[in-house]
Amino acid sequence: MQITRVENCSVDRTFLCPHNCTNAVGNLGFLRSLQVLSAVVGTKAVLRCPNTSVSSLILVIWKIRPKSESHCSLAYRADANKTDRTNCNERMTWQSSPDHDPALQIHPVRLADEGNYICEIATSDGTFCLVSALTVLVPPVVTLTHGSNGVVVCQASAGKPAAEISWAQGNGHSTENKTHHTNGTVTTLSSMPMINSTNAHVTCLVTHPAMNQTQTIELSSSEVPGEATGQSTVSKQG
Repeated sequence: MQITRVENCSVDRTFLCPHNCTNAVGNLGFLRSLQVLSAVVGTKAVLRCPNTSVSSLILVIWKIRPKSESHCSLAYRADANKTDRTNCNERMTWQSSPDHDPALQIHPVRLADEGNYICEIATSDGTFCLVSALTVLVPPVVTLTHGSNGVVVCQASAGKPAAEISWAQGNGHSTENKTHHTNGTVTTLSSMPMINSTNAHVTCLVTHPAMNQTQTIELSSSEVPGEATGQSTVSKQG
């Protein structure tokens, strides 16, 4: 999971922090902040509460607001040492005992989990609210084929966001198309004509934020085009 931005919300920038930060206990010293983060589908994500001491903890509420799923909540009351769950599925749990660390764990992350996660924590010092805006990344499935028409096609299927494709060899006349799917993923297809090319190999470079490094796929081509001619290999480049 990657945190891309953390901001405090002042009076003139309340649009950054949704009205879901309600100051439930009514304490003075209400402080709101926002962090923007991302997680890869299928992995485990841990979302933190505001950085404050839990020694004087009164109440913790997680308000879970995914874009395309039902809203739910988790809560912990320190005086009764009691937790409560409302409409949350089993993938969303406390990472550990909430009286020590009230972080929220999502495992495994699904595409539908994208949305806002609000942790409101009340202590004797005040109420603190952290809004985590979660973006879910989906790594694309990459294929490289050499068609009978002499065109090499590099395809990055169902990625989120759309993958970027470039070519290490070729004549520089590639064409690209993007197909947007209803679930928010995108398929990127790049075609490179290889007729009369003197290159023994052609390499497409697929770059995507869900991949730690650039992924390179090499496909050996021959003078007589054929479907998936030669051998393909996958390597990682920094």
